[in-house]
Amino acid sequence: MMAAAIAFALTGCDKTNSENGGGEGTPDTLTYGGVTYKTVTLSNGQTWMAEPLRYVPEGMTPSGDPKSDAHIWYSYKFDADGNPVADESSVEERGYLYDMYAALGGVEVTPENCKSFEGAQGICPDGWHIPTWDEYFALCGKSNEMENGNGASSNTEALFYDTEYDGGKVGIANEAGWNVVFSGARQKNEFSATTMQYVKTQLSETNCTIEEFYGAPAMTYFMSSTFDKTYAPKDSPETITKIYFMSMMTTFTKTYSEGRLSLSNAHCEMGQQLRCIKDAE
Repeated sequence: MMAAAIAFALTGCDKTNSENGGGEGTPDTLTYGGVTYKTVTLSNGQTWMAEPLRYVPEGMTPSGDPKSDAHIWYSYKFDADGNPVADESSVEERGYLYDMYAALGGVEVTPENCKSFEGAQGICPDGWHIPTWDEYFALCGKSNEMENGNGASSNTEALFYDTEYDGGKVGIANEAGWNVVFSGARQKNEFSATTMQYVKTQLSETNCTIEEFYGAPAMTYFMSSTFDKTYAPKDSPETITKIYFMSMMTTFTKTYSEGRLSLSNAHCEMGQQLRCIKDAE
């Protein structure tokens, strides 16, 4: 039954794409679901969408309310008081925020199947897939240690790695044509949570030295398909309250004032930006 559901999720939408060129920083385009995306082929041979996905699966409707279990949410801007406000008009620039259910095309993530989605196509176009931890680690070179032991050391050969930051650097990623877009994140930390919200931290002179970034969300999560671990309270070990997948995230502080990229984990119901990566040939 699960296999049939996944097969439907992967084939139940129109998907077309152009041929992509090769070489360092080679730009091209991908047309999918009536939208044309910029793509980039990096020097390590990976070909990525160079902008966030803007695809709405059949039967789903994006929401501007992070408390809604809509599975897809608009990105947001900040009002004069620094409060996040849904911004439908910015979808073309910043895409949607997806949880894993939406990204997989309407497949529920459970303790029984959570390890089975590594490299899944999900709602990405034919020939493309939801990125894995390995594919992000090849970019940023820094990760929190996972339950399986990955991430215990830095990958100093990663494309966007900066020694001072001990992780990827936003400026290096942008120079390579990957085009970091600040979409923010919809926060939900466990299945039973009742307090869901957009992450409120905003880029300003207090945490960033790049003025053109000011006003954007400081913390953006880029979804991966790599499972990390499940969590259950000690007093109820049979009750799984969280299922974690790995994500690449932005960090802006006085120490990382130009933006750091590294991998951490996020509960599967968190709303995140989705970039698709082309299957290896």
